[in-house]
Amino acid sequence: MKILASDFDDTIYYLDDPIKTNDNIEAIKRFVSAGNIFCIITGRNYTSLKKIIIEKNIPYSYLICEDGAKIFNNMDYCLDTVLLDEDDIKQLIPVIEENKWDYYLDDGYNHTEFYKDCVKIVINCVDENEKKKIVEILRKKVHIHIYASRFHINIIHRSVNKENALKKLINMEKLNYNILHVIGDNDNDYEMLKTFEGAIIKKHHPILDDLGKKEFDTLKDYIEKLMKN
Repeated sequence: MKILASDFDDTIYYLDDPIKTNDNIEAIKRFVSAGNIFCIITGRNYTSLKKIIIEKNIPYSYLICEDGAKIFNNMDYCLDTVLLDEDDIKQLIPVIEENKWDYYLDDGYNHTEFYKDCVKIVINCVDENEKKKIVEILRKKVHIHIYASRFHINIIHRSVNKENALKKLINMEKLNYNILHVIGDNDNDYEMLKTFEGAIIKKHHPILDDLGKKEFDTLKDYIEKLMKN
């Protein structure tokens, strides 16, 4: 048996490439049918992720959402939540509003107005230079975990990342570290790829280049390799 934790966007799911997406999903089905454990680990919230999972009929054993702030089992029971500190939110929101950045608070499922339920602040932004500016300004203000994705700036608790979430999951569910494999493509995958055995999608963020991981064109290719060994 093996455990595979895979990033979602541009690793499993390609917005503009349904053929590659479907090929990956068929490979996941074969992997799970062979008795292996499959975990989706993503920056998306639960609701956004589940909509696509249901539409595409993607099997899974665990979901790790919001980069690790929410962990679910295959019955969709929430095993763990890490909230943003309310004090950090109170420091960040005035800066965000002063700069007129478009944002929302996320409770792991939907938008929320309540600081006490918030696991992530999301700032909508697609301009690369503007993203860098926003990240720089906010990092100087508060010690939090902040990074840019394709369409957003994501702000989560300083302790939250995919590596820590996987360590929590393994301990909570008494899984075996030695059979865990990971795959991803973006900078929010860096920590888990550095720590665990795994691979990188060939088209990836340059920050992953120094990890020395083997590259694969698709998740399907990596799953086929895992199932042969």
